[in-house]
Amino acid sequence: MKQVIQGFATALLLAGAIMLYFHYTEEAKTEQAASAEPQMVKPDNDEMKQELEGQGYHVLDDKEYNQLTGKQTGNAAKSEPEQQKKTYTLKLENGMTSGEVASSLEKAGIIEDGAAFRTYLDVTEASQSLQVGKYDLDSDMDYKEIVELMTK
Repeated sequence: MKQVIQGFATALLLAGAIMLYFHYTEEAKTEQAASAEPQMVKPDNDEMKQELEGQGYHVLDDKEYNQLTGKQTGNAAKSEPEQQKKTYTLKLENGMTSGEVASSLEKAGIIEDGAAFRTYLDVTEASQSLQVGKYDLDSDMDYKEIVELMTK
């Protein structure tokens, strides 16, 4: 029995020594590999824009984006005659779906895209929080303002 225990202890000592050897030799290899890796260089904005356009994407600045999405800033909204402020009183009744709300606001000209507004309601989880009542809305309000008014 004594020889069995001595043999087991010797095996444990030998296994420990082998593990230490591999631990220290692998650590040195890892450090060498890490120092040999090239450093990543972050491209500037022009390089990123050229790369994206080369792959078929369109890159817009804020002004171009706002023009495409219909958002106006400052005096630009007031200078265009077609951008007249529209008002609408929405009567939100029990059982109305977010799709019905979005559709009625789109028909009234308060929002431009009913599907986008419905998606906004669903993403912000406001569609479950709509409160029954009458709401005076106008076309100058953004989605967030409309939702805040209807979920108070």
